[in-house]
Amino acid sequence: MTTLTQLDKLTNQSFNNKMRRRGFAIEKTFYFWRKRGPFFDVLWGEIIGSGSSLRIFVTVMCPWIDDPVTGEFVEFPFRTCSIGGTLSGRFPENMRSGVNFDVATEDEVTQSLENILKLVDENAVPWFNEIVSLETYQFYLEKSANRPDAKDRAKVKKGITIGLQRESYR
Repeated sequence: MTTLTQLDKLTNQSFNNKMRRRGFAIEKTFYFWRKRGPFFDVLWGEIIGSGSSLRIFVTVMCPWIDDPVTGEFVEFPFRTCSIGGTLSGRFPENMRSGVNFDVATEDEVTQSLENILKLVDENAVPWFNEIVSLETYQFYLEKSANRPDAKDRAKVKKGITIGLQRESYR
């Protein structure tokens, strides 16, 4: 059985450094983020299956949606009107059928981390880099499991429009 704390000890060296080289900061246990203009790209893990599996969530958040005045997070991690799904070789075409990575043993963790990095490079990072406009954000928002109502769509439009005006890509 693996916990996030045990996983953190195993990822603390090589994996975390590889994520840093990809431009991600490391937050708590298995939580990685990077900022691009008004957007935050986030990868985070959840241990499931009594500690034998790890699921990776791939998310883009925009704090301007909840706070169109300062663009600061009302809460972190940000959850309302974010876009994304679970990591797999079919992401982002299929956002809801991610892979459960085996993490019951140290050898499985090592192999799974290699697979995760490969999928991050091939699927997650290209998708993150695609989200650069209100239109691309809205497209994936409509594909999300929680379909936004008219009020949420208006909130997204207002927040992202302001965020794109105030923050440029570096």
